[in-house]
Amino acid sequence: MARDRQGILAALAVLVALALPGASAAADTAPQGWVPHGERISGTARSGSAPRLTAGHTYQDTLAKGGTKYYAIRLDARSSAYLSVFAVPPRGSRVGFLDGVSLKLSGRDGTPCDAYDARFGADGAVQPVGGAVVRTIRPDGGCQQAGDYLLSVQRVNAAASSAEDWPLDIRYMSEPPVSAVESGPVQSYTTATPPVINGSPTAVTGAPDMDGDTARLPGSGVYQDHLAPGETHFYRIPVDWGQRLVATAEFANAGTTGSGGFSTSGVRLVLYNPARGLVSDATASYSGAQAAVTAQTPTVDYLNRDSTDVRVNSAPVAGWYYAQLSLHPDVAKYTTGGVDVTLRLAVTGTRKPGPHYTGDATSAGFGVTADSTSGDDGGATPNRMLLAVGYGGVVTGTLLVAGLAVWAVRARRR
Repeated sequence: MARDRQGILAALAVLVALALPGASAAADTAPQGWVPHGERISGTARSGSAPRLTAGHTYQDTLAKGGTKYYAIRLDARSSAYLSVFAVPPRGSRVGFLDGVSLKLSGRDGTPCDAYDARFGADGAVQPVGGAVVRTIRPDGGCQQAGDYLLSVQRVNAAASSAEDWPLDIRYMSEPPVSAVESGPVQSYTTATPPVINGSPTAVTGAPDMDGDTARLPGSGVYQDHLAPGETHFYRIPVDWGQRLVATAEFANAGTTGSGGFSTSGVRLVLYNPARGLVSDATASYSGAQAAVTAQTPTVDYLNRDSTDVRVNSAPVAGWYYAQLSLHPDVAKYTTGGVDVTLRLAVTGTRKPGPHYTGDATSAGFGVTADSTSGDDGGATPNRMLLAVGYGGVVTGTLLVAGLAVWAVRARRR
């Protein structure tokens, strides 16, 4: 009986500790990764039996090493379609420089519509990898007719890569037709000066995924987060028509083990558009000393989709743009305690009216609502977000403690 009482008290002490602020990080220092949570679907190895994707839905699947899966999509002749796929290798997987996924959108007759190759870009850089393929409506575009189309996802692996299945996060977004578009020349790509934004940074905690719980930032400002080796954080920033986003990530120095080390592409900053298509990718080596990278979007314009420059046509819609920060797993070999990261964001340019959609573009995930930059977005501001997480942790811990206390009383009675 004495041993049982000691065990119960020890368990209670652990749960009380977990309920206290900051205890969860101490209890589990391993990075928490992206866990796809959409509707389960099973892509097929043969295109003839591919399951159908529905616009506005997010799906989850898995992809074996060397495998290819097909999904069917029915498109009309008026709406633009965006299909994004991200692979999320399990923690501890072994990946190579050229490993990744290849996405293709094609007609049932094999007519190619769009393709995109996503690669890790560095040996051992285990992090979410993916992008989007697109069918846009334009006078001289291909694949404009209504009908059935196919999305294929191929896993590209080097021989030395490990064989675990990769979870997939798949999303299909449909942009409503437009009744009128402001005419004008398609812009050329120009770079903007990195932001010089001073002031005390706002502490934030980025989310491990790009879905509904992703950390939302109100716009321009200075934000500070902390990354463990192998960890990736995502943030969302509203960028309206006529605006552009310039982001700089400053990775601070870290405590070193004394043995020295160096990681090529040790730090990474990536920007994605609202449809999860790649806009800009910047990496730098890291040795435990300070490092910084800058990534930016072009000015967001509906006519960008008509450009042949991928640096321009990657920003054809307004809405919530994604910023991804990643720290290479190998940084753990020569540093301790993780790395502080300061994210400086500048959303510049004068807002202008967008195209006249015939449907609800905002509900479909495109465009910026009036309250997106005001902070009044239902708890999406950093302070509200962190408060919600804090209260949630305390409540969860309290409930766990209460539940175990009841169990302890019952155990004593028995």
